[in-house]
Amino acid sequence: MRMLCRLLIVVIVLAPAAALANVTVTDWRGVAVTATEGRVDSDGVEIAFHTAGEGPLVVFVHSISGPWFDWRHQFVALSEHYRVAVMSTRGTDESGKPQGVEHYTMAKISGDIAAIIDHFGEETAIVVGQDSGGFYAWHFAMTHPEKTERLVSIGTIHPAGLIRELASNPDQQQASMFQRGMQENPDAPTAYGERIRSAPARPGDTPELAELRAAAYDRLDVESVANFYKANWPRPPFTLETEGFGFRIGEFPAVQAPTLLVYGRDSRPFLSGTLNDTWRWVDAPLTLMVLPGIGHGPHTQAPEIVTPAILEWLGAE
Repeated sequence: MRMLCRLLIVVIVLAPAAALANVTVTDWRGVAVTATEGRVDSDGVEIAFHTAGEGPLVVFVHSISGPWFDWRHQFVALSEHYRVAVMSTRGTDESGKPQGVEHYTMAKISGDIAAIIDHFGEETAIVVGQDSGGFYAWHFAMTHPEKTERLVSIGTIHPAGLIRELASNPDQQQASMFQRGMQENPDAPTAYGERIRSAPARPGDTPELAELRAAAYDRLDVESVANFYKANWPRPPFTLETEGFGFRIGEFPAVQAPTLLVYGRDSRPFLSGTLNDTWRWVDAPLTLMVLPGIGHGPHTQAPEIVTPAILEWLGAE
């Protein structure tokens, strides 16, 4: 009986640990690669990632609503030349979900990116982000220049450009009502979670991909979405002194790494005026690529254009 009790205790202790898994993802060309899941500790928070390939390290950071595998087109193609690692940001999918707004600041997620780079034993990485992941990537490049080899921002503008437009452009204020709702409406996170979990399968998603997406949305902590906006997004009344993403205009450290910004001209969250003067905040070569007829997610909407462009800019093709 005592032996049985001891065995039960061991089972109870070990059961909650989630098993790591390999996932096969396919890009727009039909080329597939197996992504290996891993975990890293970032100051007490477990951060999950998926990796493939060998070579210089590329870290991808996904959006609020796009799980790690929405980078699949770039993940597959870049893994032919690089070691690629797509993190699942805290609060999402298999990563840790600490409670409290203070755990979702830009500095915390920049620390998560740094933890992944250190995990692979690298001194620097190419950092690629989209949507909220783009803001994390901008912040990391600004605050960890010694660890940033290059910066690629897909569909996300420099945060100073957003603050300026919020202060001067009513259309941009209107375009940011979702973010404001997340800050001010306590029911917004739950409604958002219900909306994405009940949505029909996305056009183009295979049954396997739809299953991955449903599982990721089930694991999403919707409060983490609100916490991102509460911790980082500028709050009204908007002026040129408004703080957002950890800084005010004039306080943002200049990006020291070569930077590629790919922007869809039909982006709804960030109107085209937010691009103005981006060069002022980058003390390195800046390449701006604007795609007509493309919206906020160029990496998924036009992977056949965006992916080769990234590879060419990196010098891999």
